[in-house]
Amino acid sequence: MRIRIYLLLLAILFNFVSYAQTDPSTWIELGFSKKVVKNLKVEFNPELRLFCDFKMDTYILEGGLSYKLHKYLTIAGYYRYEKEWDYKKSTGAYKGQVASNRIAFDAKSGFDLNRFDFQFRLRYTNGADFDQTTDDKASYFRYRAKIDYDIKGSKFAPYFSVEAFHDLILDHVDKVRYTGGLSYPINDRHELGLFYRFQDYSEADKSGTNIIGIGYSLKF
Repeated sequence: MRIRIYLLLLAILFNFVSYAQTDPSTWIELGFSKKVVKNLKVEFNPELRLFCDFKMDTYILEGGLSYKLHKYLTIAGYYRYEKEWDYKKSTGAYKGQVASNRIAFDAKSGFDLNRFDFQFRLRYTNGADFDQTTDDKASYFRYRAKIDYDIKGSKFAPYFSVEAFHDLILDHVDKVRYTGGLSYPINDRHELGLFYRFQDYSEADKSGTNIIGIGYSLKF
């Protein structure tokens, strides 16, 4: 039975990759966390994004705190520094690099049902009030739903998630991320992941982005 499940998962991932009409971008997502006191964790979540030809796209440095208020509710706050490469504006070694500062607040919940794990996150992000380094002043609500499946007798855990970005200034959803992947806990502290993500935009003249991602998390 497990072999059939593995073959099905591999076939799904292969179809995801084959769906990409252009060479996919590459995202590397890292997560480091440590429990400070009961229910309180400090987190550091760096991220590297590369274009299909492995040219720099964006790097992100995110740090913050999360606190478990209840079995079904965790809140968190983060500071996020982001630097993006805009090659169309680049005329020199450092021209076209756009830095931005963001803050984010999360409310997370979830529950288990049989072998399924349902997770939900509402995130508010805002850079308009204090960040003068970028023209992008949009504030967002980000709505994410995620489902994990626990395969009996296996460490591999397939998952699927959908995340919508609601622009609060323009009052519409300007992009949606669809993600499917596999996570593998090496032990209680280390976990690896592989995913395919499609980022769809609401603008008719803007094509979607295909992304192959690698994840790693460490609990200190």
